[in-house]
Amino acid sequence: MGAVEEGGKVASGVIEGLKSQPLALALIVLNIVFIIFVGWLAKTINARTETQYKGKDEQITTLLQKLDTISEVRAEVVKNTALGNRINDSLERLSKGFDDHEKRIRDLELRK
Repeated sequence: MGAVEEGGKVASGVIEGLKSQPLALALIVLNIVFIIFVGWLAKTINARTETQYKGKDEQITTLLQKLDTISEVRAEVVKNTALGNRINDSLERLSKGFDDHEKRIRDLELRK
């Protein structure tokens, strides 16, 4: 006998057994439905998770770009602050020099 005939006999035996045991047939059908449901549920959850991760990745990318911009602005502010401090120091020195010159002129005028 061939493998097809043997497979047919096994299938016939299984069907006859399930006819005499309807509860077993119901359990098999229920298990198949449950497996299909769990597969669908896993696929749905996976799609939702992927969507959430894509959104979070976009937010992270945006935040990193903003941080880069902030660091550039901060560097510019630090540079400008240093320049401002130098200008302020120069103005203070000029002011002191001007005050010293005025004092010397007054002293000279008083001596005359």
